[in-house]
Amino acid sequence: MQLIDTMTKTIRTDQIGIKITEKDRQLLELLKINARESNASLARKIGVSRTTVQERIQRLEKAEIIQGYSVKINPQKMHRNIEAIVMVLAENKALKATFIALEKMPYIQAIHSLSGEWDWSLFISAPSLDEFHQCITQINEQPGIKSTVSHIIMKTRLDRNRDIRASF
Repeated sequence: MQLIDTMTKTIRTDQIGIKITEKDRQLLELLKINARESNASLARKIGVSRTTVQERIQRLEKAEIIQGYSVKINPQKMHRNIEAIVMVLAENKALKATFIALEKMPYIQAIHSLSGEWDWSLFISAPSLDEFHQCITQINEQPGIKSTVSHIIMKTRLDRNRDIRASF
């Protein structure tokens, strides 16, 4: 259950048990842009003390709103990176075992469960066309895979990070 207090513009979600304030949202937006920015710099930008920023980050981590930090790599700067979306149709009897096998393949960066004709959409990033082909071959050799269709990404025209506000 999600309750919104319109007077203070805070959101309380019973499952996480914490209130997300406007300052929290501002902090999350700044961390999304640069998770390595110093607490002092973040504090100046949102108008609170460095200690308050540190406490807010710890509170958001403890509530699992912040689940980790990562590096965003520009694939155009990497040596010949092949990225693709691969649609997968799986056999229901082998769905779980097949998913576990796919999860272990290092070039598969994301697996999305889908409604409709296809079971999964895989985002694959391989360093070369040969390694991409090997990955697709390995996927198709899995006993629970009925069929795949690959779509190599030629150019990314828009890459928008998921808006933090949409999560609350």
